Amino acid sequence: MRLVACLACVCVGCVHDVVLPSAEVTAVCGNGVVEPGEACDVESPGCVACAVVPTWSCTTEQCTSTCGDGVVSTDADCRAPRREVDGCDMSGYWAARETTYLRETILGGIQTSSHWFFLRLVQEGESFRFAEEIDCGLLVTGSATVRYAPAARRAVIYSNRMDGGGDRPARRGVSRKADGGCSVSFDRWYAVRGADPALLPPDFNARPALATLPPLPAVRDPLAAGENPEGAVDPDADGNPGLGFQISGIASGVRSAAQRDWKEWTTPAGASVPAAAMTVVVPGAFDLEENVLRVLDCGLSCGLLTTPARVAQDLTARITLGFVGRSIDGPRVAQVASAIPRTDLDADLATCANVRLLLPHDASPP
Repeated sequence: MRLVACLACVCVGCVHDVVLPSAEVTAVCGNGVVEPGEACDVESPGCVACAVVPTWSCTTEQCTSTCGDGVVSTDADCRAPRREVDGCDMSGYWAARETTYLRETILGGIQTSSHWFFLRLVQEGESFRFAEEIDCGLLVTGSATVRYAPAARRAVIYSNRMDGGGDRPARRGVSRKADGGCSVSFDRWYAVRGADPALLPPDFNARPALATLPPLPAVRDPLAAGENPEGAVDPDADGNPGLGFQISGIASGVRSAAQRDWKEWTTPAGASVPAAAMTVVVPGAFDLEENVLRVLDCGLSCGLLTTPARVAQDLTARITLGFVGRSIDGPRVAQVASAIPRTDLDADLATCANVRLLLPHDASPP
């Protein structure tokens, strides 16, 4: 028996009751072959999920970085790039990823968190300051996956600013020659999400413990609507106190929460990062408080969303910085930044997508 159907002058046959394979090819990322829908398929930091990472170019065999704009190399195709700097100067645009670890309280599993930023640092002597900065979102993986809800991502991109443009002076750090390389540190910085900034310490340099600060807003029952505790804000304008986090995995739904944290980064004594390195990794510490204020769209798993994760104090946090370039209109920065930061929200969201591609989430065991 043979059936033939023709649509729009294309005939598809069924021979001996066997369905013929489709002519459409499904790309398989990771097989080393660039297929339809893929920009690259080669093992390289310049090719992530078969997409070419900004500041890189790829052939079918290899990826190479883009030189210029503060980046030089000893070879013609920029396979061994380094920053063109004097000593330990951190000046320029950077993609940054903060990696921290939480322990969820139901199963005790580790949750790995990435929090991204796009930064411009300005070196002044042995110290540097934040001159530009935007918050590029977070991703938490483990037994559950957590992201900012879409409206929350737009709401927080300019919050807790570290560039001195708000009510606080710019965040500062130190980068100086030490132990054959550079010793790098970032001052402690505090942040709130879904809570009044008045709940931050008046003086960050005093480095107070979170437990000594005024308490975060709290509710009696996150499953019940209508509570609006003092100190809570609604930055994503969803009608619920706190900032919305989209959760999937062992439980699914939206959790509106008030959070407060601090983070600091310091090269350990006797250690250093290579001078002029394109990637700088600095270990550090952080602490986090969270109160769940409302859970939504969670079906039978709502109760699981009311339990916040806690900091895994036995695991070392770190910040990873990838150098982008010196100038906003330079050949490298222009591949990442869609506009001057804080001049166009949609452009900054596109910049943040590039930042997350430059430094993808690292869910490997700590």
